[in-house]
Amino acid sequence: DKYRAIDKIKTVGSCYMAAIGLIPEYRIPENDSLYAARCMSSLVEVVFEMRSRLMEINENSYNNFMLRVGLNIGPVVAGVIGARKPQYDIWGNTVNVASRMDSTGLGNQIQCTEEVHQLLKVCFHHDLSSHKLFH
Repeated sequence: DKYRAIDKIKTVGSCYMAAIGLIPEYRIPENDSLYAARCMSSLVEVVFEMRSRLMEINENSYNNFMLRVGLNIGPVVAGVIGARKPQYDIWGNTVNVASRMDSTGLGNQIQCTEEVHQLLKVCFHHDLSSHKLFH
C-alpha cells in the first residue's frame, strides 16, 4: 500500500486530520529533504484522490462540496489523551500552523507553508504556484 506511512489522526465535523512520518519506520529524518519531499507528495496524492472522489459525489448528488487543505511539516508531540474515552492525537506548532493554512485557505485549494512548497517543487519539478490546486 503506497499510503502505509500516512496516519489518520481524527475527524472533527468535516475536518479530517492526517499526518505522515509518525510510524517509527517511516519517520522523516531532519536532514533527508528528498524523503521529506516524497512524504509530502504522498499526502498531496491523497488530497488529489479525495478531491476526485468528492467531484464524483458532487456530480451524483448535485452538491458542491469543496475540499480545503492546509499542509505543514515539522516536529509534533503525539500521544493519547482522555481517561474515559482515550484518543490518539498530535499537538504542537506544526499542527497549529497546518490548521491555520487550512482555515485561511480557499475552497478546492491546498495552502501550504513555504517549506512544504520548496519540498514539493523537488517532486513535481516545476513552480507549484501556477498549479490551480495550490495557493
